Amino acid sequence: MSTVPSWITNSMKALLDIGNARILVNAFPLRDTNTHTYSTDPNYISIQQIVGGTMDIKEYAIWIYNGTNHTITIQVIGNVTNDGTYPDYSIGSAYTVSPSSSNMFVLSMGEAISPFISVAISANTAPTAGNVYGLLVID
Repeated sequence: MSTVPSWITNSMKALLDIGNARILVNAFPLRDTNTHTYSTDPNYISIQQIVGGTMDIKEYAIWIYNGTNHTITIQVIGNVTNDGTYPDYSIGSAYTVSPSSSNMFVLSMGEAISPFISVAISANTAPTAGNVYGLLVID
């Protein structure tokens, strides 16, 4: 695995090391009220494959830590490809994450089957400090 970001805790690093977690949002400096995705901000937000190949995933979770100074909204999104040739679609309802706290959204594969998973991030009030972090945790 490449260098692990400094914000990853030891328990999360263990999940990354065994392949049960993938980085979705890597220190994204949200500073406006626009919606941000892997297609608008690929240096910070990724899209991850969860169906296909040798994977046998029963459920997955999106864990988000909001290190900014305003509440953010997270929408889990799916797609049938990872190259933008098809439109993204929402999975479940959007959820909020308060400043300096984390939240997790858990789905079973029976509830939301999508080959590729990512998130859309937005805020009603533009944050002026801090970053957003996120992991895809798979089981």
